Amino acid sequence: MRREALARKIVEKATSRGYTVTKGALEILEQAEAPLEILEEAMRRLEKSGTTIIDESLLVELVGDVKVAEEPPATAEEVEMEEAEEEHEDIVIEVDERFLVEWRIQGTFEEFQRYFSSRYEKLSGLLRERLRGVISLRDAMRLRESQEANIIVMLIEKKESEKAWILRVDDPSGEHRIIAPKDGVSGDSPEQLLPDMVIGARVVKSGEALIARELILPDLAAERLEKTAHEAFICMISDIHVGSKHFREDLFENFLDWINREDDPEARNVKLLIIAGDVVDGAGVYPNQHKELEIFSVEEQFKKLAGLLSEIPERVKIIIGPGNHDPVQRALPQPPLPEKYRAILEKSGRSFIFVGNPAWIRISGRIFLIYHGQGLDDVIQQAPGFSHSSLERDLGEILKLVLRCRHLCPIYGETTPIIPTPEDMLVIDRIPHVFHTGHVHVAYAGSYRGVRIINSGTWQEQTSYQRSVGLEPTVGAMALISLGDLSIKLRKFV
Repeated sequence: MRREALARKIVEKATSRGYTVTKGALEILEQAEAPLEILEEAMRRLEKSGTTIIDESLLVELVGDVKVAEEPPATAEEVEMEEAEEEHEDIVIEVDERFLVEWRIQGTFEEFQRYFSSRYEKLSGLLRERLRGVISLRDAMRLRESQEANIIVMLIEKKESEKAWILRVDDPSGEHRIIAPKDGVSGDSPEQLLPDMVIGARVVKSGEALIARELILPDLAAERLEKTAHEAFICMISDIHVGSKHFREDLFENFLDWINREDDPEARNVKLLIIAGDVVDGAGVYPNQHKELEIFSVEEQFKKLAGLLSEIPERVKIIIGPGNHDPVQRALPQPPLPEKYRAILEKSGRSFIFVGNPAWIRISGRIFLIYHGQGLDDVIQQAPGFSHSSLERDLGEILKLVLRCRHLCPIYGETTPIIPTPEDMLVIDRIPHVFHTGHVHVAYAGSYRGVRIINSGTWQEQTSYQRSVGLEPTVGAMALISLGDLSIKLRKFV
């Protein structure tokens, strides 16, 4: 097997079982005499450890000094065959391994300090691409009267007066207030700023105060889409909630019937199914949940899910990420589903690619950001003008605000728990081609500066909580996206 093809085979085999091979480990396997057998043994050893990373140390332990397999030069026939295979190659899936880790913390002050420093540094780096001559907050306070300067700060608190917004902000040099007049600030509106956002500001010194003249979110640069000749479709769903009394199994069966239709040109060309969390309803997720459960055991919920997903045709690869109802830690970033539940799903005979939440996935050159969407609740509750009852109208603007602030969960310490990881993993530090969310159960498809934005709705009828906040779910919904031109179709199976 030639080295390029071998590397693809190794990565595909590992990711299909929910494991990630580091670059160093891949190089060892590429040179080994029996790479796939060694990979199988590595995965077997990791099953009980709960770790999903196959690294160099593990492989060295397994094989010691690697005996390099000689690779003969390719013949003309082999080169021609490989080129033909590449022309007809199936979609190539690469998962960012940083988001497959289960994080553990001590809860120390230093961990939180390091986390917020990472958030500030990442987002200020993005803002510096748009702002020139940035100075520190301390140096801004030393400006002479009427002098202007650019600063980058994190918002601590926002208060409204009759004529202005008073923004309490800080940066690594200190803390101060910025006055943002209601009638004299250009750029982004101070009204939509949320606590813990990192923002840029053009300010002028006035007495002991800094007056904002312009406010700037990190935002996205407009991207130009390059179309490809790829004819594959990707199907995106979320929030199945198997086990709930409100799960619409009949509508999900309609979806399964459709995806198996060989006479439907779109269904026939679906190569990948992405499920963005809440695959089961779980147990004990919220008070009195048992009153709305049809299946009380989480294991039995997964067995039911496995039976349903076994009806997906073999030509369709399946990627599964977790949500807040699934049996993983609730705090973000979430690791992939635990081995116990993966094993239940794999007993169906299907293979899966298990990812974390969020997940960055490159699919044949297209970058997908998959995020269940827990942090959307905090944005909806804190940003003025939004509510769960108005999501059918406002969800697009909410998702655009998340992209503009370049953070999946901009508010820290509200309803969405966040692990203070050494690096803030929730910063949108690169521009995806597709941003796919779930959680709020309302379907939406649109775009912002070239990024395709999708919320894929739900397969669960309105719950008692949703009824209490006026949320009307989009039930039986699926988003279908063309890998070639990233055009989107929303479809309901009623």
